[in-house]
Amino acid sequence: MSCGSTKSIDIFFTAKSVAIYGASASQNSVGQAIIQNFIKPQYTGKVYAVNPKYNQVLGVPCYPTLQDIEEEVDLVVVAVPARITPRVFEDIAAKKIKAAIIISGGFSETGKIGAELEDEVVAIAKKHDIRVIGPNCVGVVDTHSHIDTFFLPEYRCGRPKPSNVANISLVSQSGAFAAAISDWTAELGLGISKLISLGNKCDVDDDDLLCYLAEDSTTQVICFYTEGYDESKGRSFFDTAKTVTPNKPILVVKSGRGQKARAAASSHTGSLAGSDKVANAAYMQSGVIRVDNFEHMFDAAKALAMQPPAKGDRVLMITNGGGLGVMTTDALEALNLAIPSPSAELENKLHQNLPAYCAVGNPIDVVGDTDASRYDAVFKEAIASGEYDMFVVGMLLQTPSLGMDITNVIANYQRQSGLPFIVVSMGGGFTTKAGEIMELMGVPTYATGEKAALAAKALAQYGEIKYRDKFNKTLISDKP
Repeated sequence: MSCGSTKSIDIFFTAKSVAIYGASASQNSVGQAIIQNFIKPQYTGKVYAVNPKYNQVLGVPCYPTLQDIEEEVDLVVVAVPARITPRVFEDIAAKKIKAAIIISGGFSETGKIGAELEDEVVAIAKKHDIRVIGPNCVGVVDTHSHIDTFFLPEYRCGRPKPSNVANISLVSQSGAFAAAISDWTAELGLGISKLISLGNKCDVDDDDLLCYLAEDSTTQVICFYTEGYDESKGRSFFDTAKTVTPNKPILVVKSGRGQKARAAASSHTGSLAGSDKVANAAYMQSGVIRVDNFEHMFDAAKALAMQPPAKGDRVLMITNGGGLGVMTTDALEALNLAIPSPSAELENKLHQNLPAYCAVGNPIDVVGDTDASRYDAVFKEAIASGEYDMFVVGMLLQTPSLGMDITNVIANYQRQSGLPFIVVSMGGGFTTKAGEIMELMGVPTYATGEKAALAAKALAQYGEIKYRDKFNKTLISDKP
């Protein structure tokens, strides 16, 4: 699939008028929860309820059918039992609406009868050029337009916010994972642009969203959770990814590694998990970075969204805590990143600028009595040497001599050099606040050396993906 116009996908995120089909006045119902999302002041479009039982729901005008709404409707959220969904789609077609999200389950994931219902809906949608997300999903959250079809109350499932620094978008086949990630990233404070739950992927699929997000200016990193691809769509996804990855990083968590997991995936969303080895090879060839789990995904995505890709795998570790330096270096080496010692020339310059009791190797330990000036000296000489492709900086702020000016020193050298910097800073409330300040300056900060190492690995991997034609290098992840 070559990416053409994404206008038919854009309406899911920019709709100025939304109808909730199956809106309900019943407390704690799906139909009421979705209506509640759209009556919040953040959403500035129009919202309509559709249900013959009511005249209004939560103050929103309620109509027996879509035909009874005089105004145009951009998007329909369908929250009715599966058996009546084909009838609903006839109504959608008659109203000439071009986008629908089917929240309801009970389709191909349940077996033959559900699959037949799904096929019936798809046939109506194709006949009338209606794009469909779902069924068996929670839909979309867009933190910019404030379109939110998640039927999960906000007091139970937090909603993420966009960032002024960097934003990530996630496409998930699993609605439950999309919801959990919404809640989790709201607490993390990670910048999120869009969360999309695809469910059974009866129409809009990973490929469609990949094309759309590749052009989306609010998305710096594209993330996917998938349980599998069917043969034709999988091939198309990887072909598309190969054209996207030189310009924007793509991270994937794919489940279904083992036989039992593949069987579970089939019953969950009706997907074909396929061979894990084949998927791995396809990811490698298309430049998609596969990660083991969501924690790793967001550690990597944060770095990729905030920092430039590395043009090599040579890492210099600078720290004011020897133990942190050793542990982080262990983690970097375990991921096959290079930790070269400074050249004799660089080592000599560092000795000239640091106290004799500082360890000048890799890691460089500027010792616990340091202030920001020793870091400044190391950055100045190491960057000028050209011996390193990225910097991992240990910033232990429990020591009284290291002030908050260290954040400015790190951020300034990163901007001036254009090289990727990653900070690792362990501690409690004061440290956490410093990390937040660091990230507002655009430098990703992690609570452990292991997390920082994963971030460094991702920057090196994506650098080789982005620059592999220029440098003709083998992917780092191919190394033994």
